[in-house]
Amino acid sequence: MAGPSRILVPVDLKDGSRSVVNYALQLARPFGATVDVLHAWEPPQYVAPDLLVASPGWDANSLEAMARDSAGKEMEALLRSVDGTAPVALSHRVVIGEAGNVVLEEAERGKYDLIVMGTHQRKGLTRMLLGSVAQKVVGRAACPVLTLHVSPE
Repeated sequence: MAGPSRILVPVDLKDGSRSVVNYALQLARPFGATVDVLHAWEPPQYVAPDLLVASPGWDANSLEAMARDSAGKEMEALLRSVDGTAPVALSHRVVIGEAGNVVLEEAERGKYDLIVMGTHQRKGLTRMLLGSVAQKVVGRAACPVLTLHVSPE
């Protein structure tokens, strides 16, 4: 069995994202694999993503545009903080949609060999209310999925 050549790394841009990206980079180096970091922003259920948000002195922007811009800045900051000691082809993007579905669609569309993602291992009511993106991806992905337990950084 050959090693991975394309690794998808979904991140929530919160607790543990840097450690998940660093792990994926370490895994990619020996195989010469590429790493694509993905963040999915899900619009709030009861607010239209095209809702205009404005404040005095600012141009009105849609909630989606503001979220995409903010997530893009957070993604760039995250990638500046990762271990860049050995070169790995690294790309990133922010996509709008439900995280589990976005990851599964991107994995299939991009023909990835491996998905590396974090899991917060939430329990009880929190898990029931928030669901588990990792569980959904593990259960439905066509390629192997490596989950890493992440803790706050």
